[in-house]
Amino acid sequence: MRIASPAWIKTADRPGATVFAFMYAVESMARATLATVIPLQAYALFHEARAVSIAFLAVGCTGLVASFLIPWLIRQIRRRWVYTLGAGLLILTSLLLVTESAFGQVGGMLVRVFGGACLNITLSLYVMDYIHRRDLVVSEPRKFLFGAAAWLIGPPLGVWLTGRYGLWSACAFSAFFAVLTLANFWRLRLSDNPAVAPATRPPPSPLASIGRFAAQPRLRLAWAIAFARSSWWGVYMVYAPLLMVRGGVDPFWAALLVAAGNGLLLLARFWGKLAARLGLRPVIFGAFVVLGLATFIAGISAAQPYLAAVILLLAALCAVGLDGVGSIPFYRSVHAYERPQMTTVYRTNLDGADLISSAVFALLLTFFDLPAVFLASGVASLGASALARYLPRGM
Repeated sequence: MRIASPAWIKTADRPGATVFAFMYAVESMARATLATVIPLQAYALFHEARAVSIAFLAVGCTGLVASFLIPWLIRQIRRRWVYTLGAGLLILTSLLLVTESAFGQVGGMLVRVFGGACLNITLSLYVMDYIHRRDLVVSEPRKFLFGAAAWLIGPPLGVWLTGRYGLWSACAFSAFFAVLTLANFWRLRLSDNPAVAPATRPPPSPLASIGRFAAQPRLRLAWAIAFARSSWWGVYMVYAPLLMVRGGVDPFWAALLVAAGNGLLLLARFWGKLAARLGLRPVIFGAFVVLGLATFIAGISAAQPYLAAVILLLAALCAVGLDGVGSIPFYRSVHAYERPQMTTVYRTNLDGADLISSAVFALLLTFFDLPAVFLASGVASLGASALARYLPRGM
């Protein structure tokens, strides 16, 4: 007697946009559960926003260097094992954080960054292998649409679990979804699904590819746009909760702010349709302009945390638009034979954003109060809008 499989498993049997979107959603829940817990726990351990910035700076430096090992790892142990390593490191993150020590905090943050890099790079390679470039306007928003539930539920759930049962419960929940990430991936592999077939062409060293990447104007532009987007999300995920807590707001509501902003990913598909109709350039340009203005105004309104939260949600709506379509310039510009190493170089926008933003904000917070972070981020986002004007019209 043949037992019918659940509908989502049948979907996963067909390589395509939905397969990768589901993979992204499951690993997102593992990361999202601790997304707000981590900065709040760091604030509780280190007692000041500047110290939190320094901790993120140290993690960003190490994570940036470590991410360049990933193409070498792909060459040595194949792509599927690098993905497996990434999921395993998310499990280790929970084990380190649950110690509630300074060493465990920084170690957990570092391991989480490298694990996320492993998952992000390998998943991006699968997307570029199996999604046609003309379909990216549909597949990328779908990925973020699937991930929206995780980022909507995860942050407040993690804070609630920590407050109700202790940090161990949030860490256990995160680790469970990391295990589920691993199980889903290997379910696909065991069924000989070509969507997770190992890479057969060894990638060149990414360090040797930095010059090649920098020599291509479209790749430079794609990186700059992604860097600005990632920098803003770093501000939202780390400093928005601190702004709320510092203003006397309960940490649970601070987590809800993070969740609400990420929950707007449900509208990512709308941004994809808008880009398909109007083109990438006006959509990315307009999103950066509103993002910058709203973030700057939120900094001015910091004395009223609830008002600032509403304004930051408007900014988050525009950031979601950049998430939905912001990677497409890279996907459409990179040559197929350079994908592994160029994807690694491109992904440095994430670690670079954490690194540079943390350094700048640590310096700012030495002389100014927390609202200065939002003022600086708003100005930077407005500056990024000028870059979007250089996107080719036909992209």
